[in-house]
Amino acid sequence: MNNSSRCPYCGAAVSPSANYCDSCGTPLKTAPSAAPARRRGRTAGRVAVWVFALVIVALFGTGVLGGFRVHAGRWPWNPAEAATAGPADPNGTAGGTEPGDARTEPLAASPEQYLRATVTIQVRGAQGSRVGTGFLIDTGGHIVTNAHVVDGYRECVTVIDDNGTTHQGAVVGADRNRDVALITVPTLARWPDALALSDRSVEVGEQVFAWGRPKGSANRTMLPAEIVETGLSRRIEGRYYADLVAFRGAEVTHGSSGGPLLDPETGEVVGIVTAGSDKGIGYAIPVTGEVARLIARWAELPAPAGCGTAPAGDVTPVVLAAVVPLSGTHGAWGIDLASGVELALRDMEADLLQAGYEVTLARYDDQGLPEVAAEHAQSLAYDQDVIGVVGSFTSEATLALAAGLEESRLVLVAPTARGEDLMQAGWPHVNRLIAHQTRLDSAAAAFARAELDARAILLLLDGSEEAERRAASFTTAAEIVDLLVAGRVVVSADVNGSALAAAVRAYAPDALFYAGNSQSGFQAVKALRQAGVDLPIIGGVELYNPAFESTAGTGWRNIYFAHFTQGNDARFLRHFEAILGKPTRGYGMFGYDAARVILEALVSYGEEHPGQVPDRAELAARVRATRGLKGWSTQISFDPATGENQAARVHFFEWVDGRYELQH
Repeated sequence: MNNSSRCPYCGAAVSPSANYCDSCGTPLKTAPSAAPARRRGRTAGRVAVWVFALVIVALFGTGVLGGFRVHAGRWPWNPAEAATAGPADPNGTAGGTEPGDARTEPLAASPEQYLRATVTIQVRGAQGSRVGTGFLIDTGGHIVTNAHVVDGYRECVTVIDDNGTTHQGAVVGADRNRDVALITVPTLARWPDALALSDRSVEVGEQVFAWGRPKGSANRTMLPAEIVETGLSRRIEGRYYADLVAFRGAEVTHGSSGGPLLDPETGEVVGIVTAGSDKGIGYAIPVTGEVARLIARWAELPAPAGCGTAPAGDVTPVVLAAVVPLSGTHGAWGIDLASGVELALRDMEADLLQAGYEVTLARYDDQGLPEVAAEHAQSLAYDQDVIGVVGSFTSEATLALAAGLEESRLVLVAPTARGEDLMQAGWPHVNRLIAHQTRLDSAAAAFARAELDARAILLLLDGSEEAERRAASFTTAAEIVDLLVAGRVVVSADVNGSALAAAVRAYAPDALFYAGNSQSGFQAVKALRQAGVDLPIIGGVELYNPAFESTAGTGWRNIYFAHFTQGNDARFLRHFEAILGKPTRGYGMFGYDAARVILEALVSYGEEHPGQVPDRAELAARVRATRGLKGWSTQISFDPATGENQAARVHFFEWVDGRYELQH
């Protein structure tokens, strides 16, 4: 390049020491630089792009790509000149690998594979039709796309493969917050071409390819692009995205949503194309983290027996959201809650259709974390298709969810949150299904006085703020029933049994009340019993610990806990398993009842205004007006002022012969 400061190929300004043009990627020196190139950096990516472009041109020249037009000009390629063509080569559908095995050959080695792995998705219903792109991720017939492509449609979706053949598929999972969905197409099982999902995050400056089928199967696009920003938060067409990748150079047009964003070096999918702007910037969803976990989880689900039917007449598609932990410490319980919501939707489907609604369940994983629940709330608040929310599992996550929905007035029914703070704000859109913690502790004080005949009780606390709050509420309740709180002792998971026993005996109580985490509670009970202290111990559900079953056996006595449920009704157990094909873990009925409250209010509105979407404040008022509804977990009568369930009861369990038994 001599001493010129401009690239002789594209005219862009370059550094005299540069090995490659930063604009077009063309080599500028005959000898390679001594500095090694980054595997996934700007320079390496541009070299790979040029190699791939040459391969495409070669294939085009031999007719392999049919009418697929490639612009081999300078980087970045002009979107207006981008590749478009008619149907692909109809040959090449034979062969295949075992289901679930994605092919991961380098992109430049087999470009036709990546064309054939993209499909067109069409959905039609009473609300009109949509078209988008999807891509096969294995040879089991699983296709990834955007949730917004299939939103509001329960019927079979139409999938058109690269040969122009039409298939019927069913949505097996969709997350509206992350805008990702998975479709299963039985007739595409053993399709020979599939794309592998990358397990890494992209970096600014990387080169990628955006693949899509804008405006239907007759068009195929392959556009190079450059990553310009990562970790973006954006609100696009009413949806809130917390983690987006922005790219420049590939125009995202109607029908491109759901297409893959590919690493040109590995051929792996690094993102799902989801939206574009009028400034030439496209956006994609990374396929790492929770998105990858969701896809993997959905791919394990069995294909639905049938795809259903399109909504009839003026039926309006709406969404009921379940914001619960689907992963993490509380994941099993959250999944059970969401399954209960699903069962309620199935049971009430006929009534909902009669009222003019087709309701779809959208599951959101908050991982039991308040900050994640708050992100979901922000998204749901702006999604006008969502008519109500069930969630969360923990009190902390539910509080964050409720606060995030305050301005929108989107109705929330909390199925299992016990925290006192939840209802103190006086939110008209929030209602609680179960008895709150203060009621549980008050009932425990009354139980100790009346049933255990205790006159003096000692508090065992784990030192947490929550334990202190409970100690205060219990003390207040104890005064009302003439129960003396003799004192308090702090315990921990590594408690010294002898010291604890000595401290307890010094107060000479008739009974003990425990507040804190379950591990410390179990260790305290174990230490006291081994030290010969057999006083009655009462607390909340934290006194139930799986370790009881293996350690306590039949030798322990006088252990009680207060709970907001008396256990699953046998009829519900049978119904749950018969419809969903799996047993409930104990929380399914709470999800069921919370969902039913919202759905009953929607039906009542639809009876007066068939198919019309109610104003959020109106639906919240109808939910708050619920009186005397008999649920599986409890009767439901919300306090008009507070939203607390006035009919919720407290139940007591006693450890007897190696298990907890309901007392009353």
